[in-house]
Amino acid sequence: MYKLIGIDIDGTLVKNNKTLSNKTIETIKKAKRKGVKIVLVTGRPIQGLKQYTEKLGLNSNNDYGIACSGGLIQCLGNKKILFESSLTFKEFSYLYNLSKDLKITLNFLSRDTILTPNLNLTTQVESFLSNVAMEIKDFETLDENIFINRIVYINETDDFVNHLMKIIKRVNIKYTFPKKIHGNSNLILDEDSLPKKLFENFTVLKPSSETLEIQKKGINKGSSLNLLAKKLGINPNEVIAVGDSGNDIDMIKYAGLGVAMGNAFSEVKEIADYITYTNEEDGLAHVIEKFILNS
Repeated sequence: MYKLIGIDIDGTLVKNNKTLSNKTIETIKKAKRKGVKIVLVTGRPIQGLKQYTEKLGLNSNNDYGIACSGGLIQCLGNKKILFESSLTFKEFSYLYNLSKDLKITLNFLSRDTILTPNLNLTTQVESFLSNVAMEIKDFETLDENIFINRIVYINETDDFVNHLMKIIKRVNIKYTFPKKIHGNSNLILDEDSLPKKLFENFTVLKPSSETLEIQKKGINKGSSLNLLAKKLGINPNEVIAVGDSGNDIDMIKYAGLGVAMGNAFSEVKEIADYITYTNEEDGLAHVIEKFILNS
């Protein structure tokens, strides 16, 4: 019997317009009533869970969320932090200088604010969807004691800008179009094109074609889902993990039942135990019905 299900948000829990379907809400509430732990596991900051946890009834002292792709585990009731990782200023400096060499931009989460050195569409979208303030700040003069949870590399190529504009229009996000676009069309954000040191010294995850999430070595959605499950006395074979993108791979590999959405990246589908329907076809609800409610 499965006792915990870890659920990615974007592309998994929610539809393309970032809303919850009635069927998803209904099946999650039924699973919770059956005693199954429902844990949202996202690359978003913790504030980005609130609009969904309230609708799903996941706001007690027995409910937990995993944010920042594993960089934070928090109780959703009393807000107690069970685990939190951070990058050192030396690590940040290396990553910032590398982004300049690559001719791309970046942002980082400092608890309740997303900071970026220049206006870009990606950070505006992330700020809106996560309900977290965005601040444009001179990264050359940052306080060395600043808290840095994780960094996101952003390559706003023409194709990616078009993709972002579709999201902005679909979700009706207020935005300011940047005077300068920070994109390098000659750069591919993968292991073959970037320094080996980056992958040797950090956890590098790929949530989309033109972004990379970078954090402490060894920290990812899978490591934090494992940590939370252990605290709750739940074994890996009692865990389901459902996701669609590169930053979901570790938790899908970790779980007793790793599920890829029908809309998942091909590399996610390749390592999954089961492939469900897309996020537009209530793929998550199907998983809950098949493996929890009807088992």
